[in-house]
Amino acid sequence: MKQLIEVRPDGLFCDSRDVADKFGAQHVRVVRVIERIIGKLEKRKSDKLSRFFPETSMKIVKFEDEYRGKIFTAYRMNKAAFSFVAMRFETDRAFEWQIKFVEAFEAMEKQLILEATNKNNIEWAEQRKQGKAIRLTTTDAIKDFIEYATAQGSENAKHYYKHVTVACYKCLNLIEAKRPKLRDTLDMLQLNQLMIAEVVAERSIRRHMAEGEHYKAIFTLVKQDLERFADGLMIPNLTKRIE
Repeated sequence: MKQLIEVRPDGLFCDSRDVADKFGAQHVRVVRVIERIIGKLEKRKSDKLSRFFPETSMKIVKFEDEYRGKIFTAYRMNKAAFSFVAMRFETDRAFEWQIKFVEAFEAMEKQLILEATNKNNIEWAEQRKQGKAIRLTTTDAIKDFIEYATAQGSENAKHYYKHVTVACYKCLNLIEAKRPKLRDTLDMLQLNQLMIAEVVAERSIRRHMAEGEHYKAIFTLVKQDLERFADGLMIPNLTKRIE
């Protein structure tokens, strides 16, 4: 699914086009709501009593886009602005997506905090560096496996880069936290576990290829090896097996 929230130099924003799409509303209606809010904000600033009220935290940025050869106006909104716009839509579908947008804002805020904290941790940075080296070893094994699978008739073997990576995430119960730059938001324990999981995957791939297993069977066996590794860690809430 497309990311609901965009990270920009001046903050986190959602797009009026996405809001309209998810709420099941015409974009022009969302734009009208936004522009009414902008009008009220401008009136508030010009009011003689405005000096007695704190500055609003709402940020709304206007931009233009093109669709089927026509230029139209759209807006980016931060969480505060989105909250005011969302209140104007009261359908059940809109309500469900209001929750999802707010959760997406909060998740991205948390992600940025974790990234900043980790980057300032020298010990974490060194472990992340080690993880990158191990990842290269794993991707080398996957590359060989792709050639192996292709030789056995697979037409979509290139997808094993993603499939093996997702299997490593799933075995550690990280798949629910799937997001851009996931590794930059992991703590040191999680980084260490992920490094070991990728070593397990790499060794499993190479062992089963050496044994001459069919490529489809190999992927199943790799997932099973990862499951056994995760079971040994006794990770809490590991209720979903690798599918």
